Amino acid sequence: LRECFSSLEEAVYDRVFRAFRVREKLGFVDEGAYRLINADGDLFSGLIVDVYNDVVVVQSSSQAIDAIMPTIVDSLVGVLGGDISVYEKSIQRSRREVGLGFVERFHRGSRVETVISEGNSRFIVNVVKGQKTGFFLDQRDNRVKLEKYVRGGEKVLDLFSYTGGFGIHAANSGASHVTFVEEDPEAVSILKRNIKLNNVASYEIYRDNVWSFLSRAESRGKKYDIVIVDPPAFIQSREGFKKGYEAYKNLFRKASSLVVEGGILFLSSCSFFLSKEKFLKLIHEVIFESYEYSIVDLGGASRDHVVRFVDKHLNYLKTAYIVLRKTLRK
Repeated sequence: LRECFSSLEEAVYDRVFRAFRVREKLGFVDEGAYRLINADGDLFSGLIVDVYNDVVVVQSSSQAIDAIMPTIVDSLVGVLGGDISVYEKSIQRSRREVGLGFVERFHRGSRVETVISEGNSRFIVNVVKGQKTGFFLDQRDNRVKLEKYVRGGEKVLDLFSYTGGFGIHAANSGASHVTFVEEDPEAVSILKRNIKLNNVASYEIYRDNVWSFLSRAESRGKKYDIVIVDPPAFIQSREGFKKGYEAYKNLFRKASSLVVEGGILFLSSCSFFLSKEKFLKLIHEVIFESYEYSIVDLGGASRDHVVRFVDKHLNYLKTAYIVLRKTLRK
């Protein structure tokens, strides 16, 4: 990081400032919630920084970043302003794999929650109790895209709904009813608050295992105009590829059976070990026998998750909006 700078502090500040200017040009700074540092994508290997208004979350995956964390925090204060809270949430699996312990603590301030705006919706973010850094910012662009697919009056199923991201966007775009399925009690608690915050009128919440819900819904002939499937990573190693791949197939097949004729299915995978090509192959294997289908939008992580050509580990998220029609094949 020293490059041609006279001190480490200057080098770190310059790197943070450059990343900030990129997000500023993309329009995320004005909106208030964005990824400021995306590891190697911002030439800052081992560091993630997410901004939620005046609450900033840092995540380290290396001993080198751990060693300069005080300097990083000072640079964040210098670039973002003095009235911020900085919380470290370095609890990812990769730390354990390299022999580092978990770290959860405030480096500055003590604000735990804030409310962010995203497209037509607002969300409570709790950086201490929430998953990842408090919210899934990588799906931001994909959630906002959902707004254009809701024409008004749709019944929407939001599986693995977490704190309601996709479903609330649908409700605020004119969906007549949203069914949320989430089993994490902390997430459900914030989901209920987000529903109230957005004045969602017609909804159901199932605090349930998604597989159990799908089995019941399928047996009862339930149908939805839009089905959202945003699961956790099922493939977490090369050795677990086959088992995880079959889990995705089973999940996607069950979910597709709940979509009405001409309805929309959103599928997502955040498994690094499932490439974009294999993701598309999986979709075809699951859907082709029963449906004619059109992939109308193929996406990935939000634009603030900048990457470089060599950053294959940052290209983990694959998403697809798909229109399904019953097949005429025999």
